Amino acid sequence: MFRRLSKVKTLSLLAVVIVSIFATVTSMQLVQKARGAASYTGAAKPMEFYLHYADTPVDVAGIQTKYLMNTTQWFHFLTQQDAHANSFYKPVGQPKIAVDFYVYPNLAGPVTFNGTWQVFVWVNASAYKPTGFNLQFYEITTGGVTLWDSGMLNPTVTSSIGEYIDVPVYNYNLSAPLIHTFNADTTLQVHLEVNAGSSADTRIWYDSPFYPSKVIIPAQDYARPVSVKTYAYDNSETNRFFNNWSDTQRVVIVRATVANPFGGYDVNRVNMTILDPTNSPVVNNVDTVRKSDGQWLTQFTNLYEANWTYPSTAQLGNYTVKVSVIDNNGFYEYQGTGYFGPFIEHNDHMFQMGFIVYYNPAFHIVDDADTPLSSAQVYVTWPNGTRESLPRYTDANGWINLTHVLPATYGFTILWKDVVVKQESVFADSDGPYTIKTQVYQLTVTVLGNNRATVHGAYVIIYTQTGVGYGLDTTDAAGQAVFKLPKGVYSIEAHYSAEYWLKVVTTSATETPFSVDASKTATIVLEEFPPPIWTTTGFLLLMALIAVSVFAALYIVFLSRRRIPTVKRKA
Repeated sequence: MFRRLSKVKTLSLLAVVIVSIFATVTSMQLVQKARGAASYTGAAKPMEFYLHYADTPVDVAGIQTKYLMNTTQWFHFLTQQDAHANSFYKPVGQPKIAVDFYVYPNLAGPVTFNGTWQVFVWVNASAYKPTGFNLQFYEITTGGVTLWDSGMLNPTVTSSIGEYIDVPVYNYNLSAPLIHTFNADTTLQVHLEVNAGSSADTRIWYDSPFYPSKVIIPAQDYARPVSVKTYAYDNSETNRFFNNWSDTQRVVIVRATVANPFGGYDVNRVNMTILDPTNSPVVNNVDTVRKSDGQWLTQFTNLYEANWTYPSTAQLGNYTVKVSVIDNNGFYEYQGTGYFGPFIEHNDHMFQMGFIVYYNPAFHIVDDADTPLSSAQVYVTWPNGTRESLPRYTDANGWINLTHVLPATYGFTILWKDVVVKQESVFADSDGPYTIKTQVYQLTVTVLGNNRATVHGAYVIIYTQTGVGYGLDTTDAAGQAVFKLPKGVYSIEAHYSAEYWLKVVTTSATETPFSVDASKTATIVLEEFPPPIWTTTGFLLLMALIAVSVFAALYIVFLSRRRIPTVKRKA
């Protein structure tokens, strides 16, 4: 594979090969037999990575290399003689061969390898078998930086004679127990040394169906369907369908998200089956269609889709969607044994089939403190994607209603004082009520005098930073005024005018900027109220009255103590 190919062409060929594999699998009767079926448990599976060569180097984690390995068996050399061209050769006089192979493409997601790591290589020497092997594994990240090194291993070695060309070619199995978790966008580097002595020429064979040198590592992460969802004809997600919908509406859209730490190229097939309430298949093991675009070959997750157009006679009740994922290892296992072995993963999803019922759902629009939001503008988006051009307005108790509608997902765009305070989708399959909490917050402003007593009857005004008025209210007996505001930064002004001890007092105070991002309180102090009592008219009048009273009292006392002469009468 990869002969005379650039990186772009390599990926293009990868896509062609995968499509070919899909076609081959589809032509088979791939109904998984009972033996070997599995669901995701995180148990390790022996993932096989075949060694390949590219004439044109490709970039693997920042390393330019021609020596690659991945889960495909697209061998470039199809005969034993052809394979001679793609082997490592050590002439007489050199002690050993040292080779490095890299997982390509880079890992699309994190993966843990746990168990016995094995390297199968085909080797021959002109005089005798190799005398020793060394093995080492690395995790390489962007820029060719080593994140992990297993250290040089002394592997357990077993061998068996495999094929003949001029001399016997032995198949060696090098194994060692290891555990390591690789990060996304890194690669596994395998370093192998074969020592046959300096007196013998030696050759390592690979990239051929006759000499399929490979690495087998137990992986605890692999291709699997991480989610399965159903959608209605209008692309709204739902688990309820109705057999008395119209012909164009009677369709169940199944979408499965498939994750694979080795990339999308390793997803060989995604199947879907739908079972009716009697557990009989109404859709049996059909292929899904990949919907992901772009770099799907190297992506961690890809989306797959299949549809069921159901009849008006469809049984009522619960249906089960079963999605299975087969990776490249499963495909090759099936070719060899007729079974997928452990290389198949499942995920299920349920939906209901019933008669259509129309509803009159009520929606309660509330603020952050769960109090009704009256006179809010509400634009409704219908299940077919159309949005109302004119708003609905919530009533005094914060309610709006839809009448005679289908169970479906409805969108709501809610404005308060010309600001969008909520965008939400609600699946309505009853009359409700459904509550939608908006990003409208309660601001409680307390006005105090300079004596820290609350001020009743003060005017409180809320402005935006651009000077737009957002609220006007007077404080109650507790000295408070409450406002409903969208998220933002505001100015708060308090104005107060009153007669205090016969003196007319007019004062104000400002708090700015004041950020509102939750329901909260603010306190404003009127520093000029109350004024000093001795400055008031009432106080001066009182003082004058007291002075007059004191003077009068003193005068009375004075008069009472003054002597008056006695006049004698004549006889």
